[in-house]
Amino acid sequence: MTSDLRIHAKISELVALRHRAKGFSFLPSQPVGSVLSGRNRSKLRGRGLDFEELRHYRQGDDIRALDWRVTKRTKKPHIRVYNEEREHSVLLLIDQRMSMFFGSKNKMKSVVASEVAALCAWQVLSTGDRIGAVVFNDDEAVEIKPRRSERGVMQILHQTVKMNNALNASYKVNSNDD
Repeated sequence: MTSDLRIHAKISELVALRHRAKGFSFLPSQPVGSVLSGRNRSKLRGRGLDFEELRHYRQGDDIRALDWRVTKRTKKPHIRVYNEEREHSVLLLIDQRMSMFFGSKNKMKSVVASEVAALCAWQVLSTGDRIGAVVFNDDEAVEIKPRRSERGVMQILHQTVKMNNALNASYKVNSNDD
């Protein structure tokens, strides 16, 4: 049974959107003048994983950050400074209820929702962040935990297509012609 791509989503079409996801970004187009801005790195200094610098101890510094080897060698206290890494987890909410099974002459809204979710998932994965989803229809909601892998994205797409393909236009005809 071949389904019309305007009515139901197809996994191969959602996977093919991976290459179109490179054309946009969720990041601001121009730098924001805040210390909290940035892609994943924070300008806040702390106990992160990325070593930034070694500097002299200043009053108020955390004593746990002392570099004892350098302090012993130079006879002056030194501190190791790290950048805190900010990791993002993105959670998509994908609506595949019967109320989305309508559309214009181009596509059903449920198919458009599937395509937008696929584009977002591929874009988030390409930036190295985690992607998860809650895919829901009229009867159930399936939670897919955020992961940083193609397999995680494929799980989201398969669940979306499964729920999308379950949508159909069944009309109840009330017959009072007896």
